[in-house]
Amino acid sequence: MSTSFRILIPSMLLLAALGCGELSEYENQQVQEALSDSLFTTTQSWDVDMEVLEQVRLKLRLQGSYATTTKNEHQNVTRISGPVYIEIYDEEGQTETIVDADSAIHRPDNMEFELFGNVEVQAKGGKILRSDYLKWQREQDRVSTTDFVIFISPPDSIAANGFYGNSDLTNYTLNEGGGRTVID
Repeated sequence: MSTSFRILIPSMLLLAALGCGELSEYENQQVQEALSDSLFTTTQSWDVDMEVLEQVRLKLRLQGSYATTTKNEHQNVTRISGPVYIEIYDEEGQTETIVDADSAIHRPDNMEFELFGNVEVQAKGGKILRSDYLKWQREQDRVSTTDFVIFISPPDSIAANGFYGNSDLTNYTLNEGGGRTVID
């Protein structure tokens, strides 16, 4: 019996050592896919009320009826169903601009919003911008669209195919425009 243990123990150790070798390329790929799946998250929220702070100051408040956030190693995207309401605040915490839309996409890694359907931007001084699509790049404070827009700066209103400017509508360019101007 002691002879069979002497043969059995080294045989088991040899098999264990052979089984602990490196993983094949296929096995490594399978492990990576399994780990990638565990890094993919999706969350859902109803009655969304999101606040964005920059340097301990409230920069914007967003409200929507429903949102889904998808996050993985390649993307971080929140899709918000509306109505969507956004308030943008100035340095003193006062409301600077109000934005309404039917829906929105937020990409926090790029500090970017895309707004869809019945988009209306209301800024100080009664300025209003209307379009069906608007892209807002927060870091550069750039608002743009190539779609048809109506821009109202009382008492004037201008229709154009494209808009490029800042979020408080103080600096802007309208493309292919025409409209009504009141001259006193």
